[in-house]
Amino acid sequence: MENRVLAVELKNNDGKEVEVAGWVHTIRSMGKLTFIHIRDRSGRLQAIVKGDLMEKAKTLGLEDVVLMKGKVKLDEKVVNGAELQVEKIEVISSVGGQKLPVDVAGKTETSLDTRFDHRTLDLRREKMQAVFKIQSTICQAFREFYVSKNFVEIHTPKIISTGTEGGANLFKLPYFGREAFLAQSPQFYKQMLVGSGFERVFEISPVFRAEEHDTPFHLNEYVSMDVEMGFIEDEEDVLKIAEEMFKFIFQKVKEKNANDLKTLGIELSIPTTPFPRILHWEIPQILKKYGKEVAEDVDLNRELEQLLCKYAMETAKSDFVIVKNYPNSLRPGYTMPLESNKKFTRGFDILFKGMEIISGGQRVHQYELLKERFKEKGFNPDDFEFYFEAFKYGMPPHGGFAIGLERLTMKMLNLESAKDAAFFPRDKKRIYP
Repeated sequence: MENRVLAVELKNNDGKEVEVAGWVHTIRSMGKLTFIHIRDRSGRLQAIVKGDLMEKAKTLGLEDVVLMKGKVKLDEKVVNGAELQVEKIEVISSVGGQKLPVDVAGKTETSLDTRFDHRTLDLRREKMQAVFKIQSTICQAFREFYVSKNFVEIHTPKIISTGTEGGANLFKLPYFGREAFLAQSPQFYKQMLVGSGFERVFEISPVFRAEEHDTPFHLNEYVSMDVEMGFIEDEEDVLKIAEEMFKFIFQKVKEKNANDLKTLGIELSIPTTPFPRILHWEIPQILKKYGKEVAEDVDLNRELEQLLCKYAMETAKSDFVIVKNYPNSLRPGYTMPLESNKKFTRGFDILFKGMEIISGGQRVHQYELLKERFKEKGFNPDDFEFYFEAFKYGMPPHGGFAIGLERLTMKMLNLESAKDAAFFPRDKKRIYP
């Protein structure tokens, strides 16, 4: 359809004969006129049918795919500032009058399970379209930012022989007579590629976690946006580039997706840097202010993350807060110990609106220390020799982090569930559609 005009382009064609195509969104008859809203990838347009075409219009059903030809007339009162005075209607694909399992027009609520059972229809809703257009910008901005900082985009294996955390929460699969797993993280590989001489790498890819969680915040397959960088002084180098990245992403979304943000009712604020920082051993004293007694090595749950974000908002007016120097007991063996107190590490999380969306830190780059750390965690270093080899032959100081794309989208757009930020979500109950 080379001559097709999109809904958003209609107002640029006043007085012209044009061709439009899309889905029938709504139909409303008033006397001798029928008003039809046609939806395409850019939005909606209003088409007016009268005269001999009224009978044809009566045969149309919601979500029929149609092609219409007619003359454009400007009208600021209608959607997208112009309407189409229809002269020809062609039905490309008819729904056949079937009742829709999901109300695409959004006039009535549909249950979560029904929406996900019929996800293709659900994704036609304007709010869902807005969510994923914004998510697309997030990914584009992430890639643009790191390319501008001389990072190399990588693609690491998703079928692996061992897990980054020693086999916990891994999906097993048969692999030509051997046992293999789906990757829960590209952690080992992105470190190895830093050591291969690329120095700065990033990846956007699916990861898989065989966790039993059944909450709005967990998915068993999600998109991880990973970063790793060499020749750092310490974890602060990593944190500073993460802060800069968030400002860049939010600015791009605000610039590119103004209409989508409006559709979702979101007033997006560009984060102010630097983000407030909390040292992990300060947490017990902070949480006392909110009536919570916790141990020095507390593993943060959702309630405690929300309280720390509340503290950051009250003290620094920030939706973001960095929690630094996690206890050794809560971090993997590749996390660099804190020299001044070996009970703690140079690992960190970044919390956003009450939820962890980034986990990262400075990594151990010394071969012998890395082997020692893995032994301390109860692992046999021989099982990870492919990984340790990169450290045996010279590895620079390095660090990085991972962002869950769905969680970032969820919190940015105030969605109720991370599942709404996944095209076809996978959790412990759902492996279709």
